[in-house]
Amino acid sequence: MKYRYQSGETVYEVLLEGHGAGYRVTINGERYEVEVLDAQPGAFTLRMESAAGRPSTADVPAERPSAQDAFGPRTVYWGAEGETKWLSSGGCSYRLDRPKERRRGGAAAAAAENALRAPMPAQVRAVQVSEGDEVAAGQTILLLEAMKMEIKLVSPRPARVARLLAKQGQTVEREQILVELE
Repeated sequence: MKYRYQSGETVYEVLLEGHGAGYRVTINGERYEVEVLDAQPGAFTLRMESAAGRPSTADVPAERPSAQDAFGPRTVYWGAEGETKWLSSGGCSYRLDRPKERRRGGAAAAAAENALRAPMPAQVRAVQVSEGDEVAAGQTILLLEAMKMEIKLVSPRPARVARLLAKQGQTVEREQILVELE
């Protein structure tokens, strides 16, 4: 089965094939052997190795001390809301969407790029910037919690925080504007 997912601005091409007792997964041309050790509603435990037979380091967060620690059996929590899929593992959460079609510019597109919205109903766990702060592309602005997953809202580009519309502890709705950037 072929899938295309987008996380932030990165589009992933995923090919999933049954292989023996597990799966062969190809992500953007890189192949992995995946063994599902346990599957429960909302979670699965797996072991993943690159096709070369070594533990995969494809998604080891930079702050992890060792790739070896990251790829023993790993539990991945998942959720879905419509076409959006959520994965959480090892302290990192990922929102996967169907890839966006490239749109031509215009006032509406520019306004949308300047607003960070809640991807789903959630609670604001931390606000990591203040109004007027300069932020870098990829810098975490807010931490949300939904379905026992931590969701990082990051700046899509270098910008200045024009308005913070959310406070720590606040419950927010899907698509609610939380931050405006300039």
